[in-house]
Amino acid sequence: MKLAYVEDDLDARTIYAQRLGQEGHTCEAFSSAEDFLAGAGRGQFDLLIIDIRLPGMDGVRMLRELRQRQIFTPAILITAFNTVDYAREALNSQANYLLEKPFTFASLRAVMRKILDSPRSLQDYVDRGLATLGITRREEEVARLLLKGLSNKEIAQMAQISEKTVKQYVTQIFTKAKVSSRGEFFSWIFPV
Repeated sequence: MKLAYVEDDLDARTIYAQRLGQEGHTCEAFSSAEDFLAGAGRGQFDLLIIDIRLPGMDGVRMLRELRQRQIFTPAILITAFNTVDYAREALNSQANYLLEKPFTFASLRAVMRKILDSPRSLQDYVDRGLATLGITRREEEVARLLLKGLSNKEIAQMAQISEKTVKQYVTQIFTKAKVSSRGEFFSWIFPV
């Protein structure tokens, strides 16, 4: 599993990133929201672990920014100050869990398992699937419209391109996904 750990405390960041690595996970550690956001993309990580109190942009604002960018990776917000206001902010930012500091590695692992065992959002499946294809931004736009069930004509209108161009993009997307139809593409994105 590929994780991102965003924490300004060097000791906590280092210890938990190492422990997660020892558990067989790939863990990239970031000291600020800005560092993480500079390179964040859809489907890049399986889970985000984010401290609420960060220098500059806080963890809640960071998560809201990700959601505005249409990045719906599951996220755990961690805080030393678990109040009703923090809980409300965490829920409103679409966090999956609010974990109170101090916490043990076992409790973090249990929360991770709980989140990842629950069904993922459809958006997360789409993000992960498209991220593995290595497609261009325009191909991604067409693929997302395709996954909404739109016809080539409707995609052309929404993307402001010709139907012929849409067909070319669809062919390129299908080639990269190694499928030959819309049904196969849906099954590839949403495996049963």
